[in-house]
Amino acid sequence: MIKKRATGGLDFGALREAIEARDPEAQVGFYAEGARLRAVHASLPGGPTFELRGRGRIGRYLRAIGDQEMDCVVEEDARIGEGRVELTQLCRYQNGAPISVATTLEVNGGLISSQTDVVRRADREEGATGEREARGEHRDGATDR
Repeated sequence: MIKKRATGGLDFGALREAIEARDPEAQVGFYAEGARLRAVHASLPGGPTFELRGRGRIGRYLRAIGDQEMDCVVEEDARIGEGRVELTQLCRYQNGAPISVATTLEVNGGLISSQTDVVRRADREEGATGEREARGEHRDGATDR
């Protein structure tokens, strides 16, 4: 079971729900005003890396991501520690292409001050696992419903 709150007051359960619901307005509320988001595209050698600073710019980025047709789940093995959260999102675009996003969050005062995403193509099995989890199913065939 994932702890609901990371040290520092971040409500991880609510953040997870916002990510999986692809709700950028809810997500942006978790960021400090001067937050930094850095994205690295590991699947592309020498691929684009970019950095955004400020809640407003991060919000625009989250809205652009939220407009894309895809399903995402946050894997169950998130690591929550003193001022730090590490999680993995598995997403599948409408065309079936799966991606994995390894995210590290630095948390201060209950808000995200820094985020680093490492984006890569996921293998088909990872994507299938994420798709099953999005439907509330588990590898053993059990369901959450």
